[in-house]
Amino acid sequence: MTRRTAAGGLIVLLLPALLILGQSGPVSASPAPGASALRPAAVPPECLNPAQHGFTPLTATVAGVRRNIPVLALGRGRGGVPLPPPLTSSGKQSFAWDKYGPKPGSARGNVRFNAHTYPDGSALGNRMLSRLKVGARIILRGNGVTLCYRVTRKVVTTPRHLAAYYYTAGSPKLAIVVCSGRRLGPGNWTSRTIWYARPSTS
Repeated sequence: MTRRTAAGGLIVLLLPALLILGQSGPVSASPAPGASALRPAAVPPECLNPAQHGFTPLTATVAGVRRNIPVLALGRGRGGVPLPPPLTSSGKQSFAWDKYGPKPGSARGNVRFNAHTYPDGSALGNRMLSRLKVGARIILRGNGVTLCYRVTRKVVTTPRHLAAYYYTAGSPKLAIVVCSGRRLGPGNWTSRTIWYARPSTS
């Protein structure tokens, strides 16, 4: 006679796929079904050999967002604000890097990236707003060098409160800012979302 419990019923509801997989072979002789799917993704070998000096980033891979995103080394505009990528089909899918700020691999300060957010939801910034989470891995690649980061913090603020984004002291970080909130007009949004990430070999 089979005995059903409330706990057993809960497992059936929550993990039906795991129970189906578990029907083949003795349970005691094999790992829990689906265990491999729950393990963290393997660390890319390139993350285990991080850059030991500052370098110019050429591409970025952001977990859950996109691979091999072009990184454009740009200067600054009015008021010393880092320039964004160009308003082109390729520019809206690229990062701009403040080439006058810290480089990836530098000993301190924020490596400053920015990306576009479009009102129709088609730009890189829109994809990041919907997909980039704390804990995600970001890989920056240069000419024969690589540095990996883990996102540690996501901050939503106003355009007037971006001082932390510009830090040149303190521990090295990657800081990526995009427009967010409500669009008031061309290039004019109510908020800014910033992701901070720290160098990581895991």
